[in-house]
Amino acid sequence: MSLLKTGLVRGVKWFMLFGLLAMYQWWNENVEGVHRMLVYSGMAFFLGLTSVIYEVRRWSFPKQILIHWATMHVTILPLVIFSGFLPVSSLRDVLMVYLKFNVSGLVLFTLSRMLLKVRQQIKTS
Repeated sequence: MSLLKTGLVRGVKWFMLFGLLAMYQWWNENVEGVHRMLVYSGMAFFLGLTSVIYEVRRWSFPKQILIHWATMHVTILPLVIFSGFLPVSSLRDVLMVYLKFNVSGLVLFTLSRMLLKVRQQIKTS
């Protein structure tokens, strides 16, 4: 239960930050900006919530990766598809969004993993 609480706190903090940015856009009568910030707030909430996946010590690292990958497909991918940020007027467009989603996820995962290893090496030296 503690990890769930930690994830919720992280997610709500990020959600509130982007919610404040959405309010700022609303006050400036920027409807597109409000929409963008609300989509970002949803993404930030789910990213904060699911950040605890890698803190579940009883799961192996491959299992954590698989659960994270599946969770992103259920939470973030629908937000990307329905946000209107990328064109999705055909099945081909949806497949391209899916491909871009997975490639960007792989790049971000690889970079964050490399940075974590560098950080660990700096800590130990």
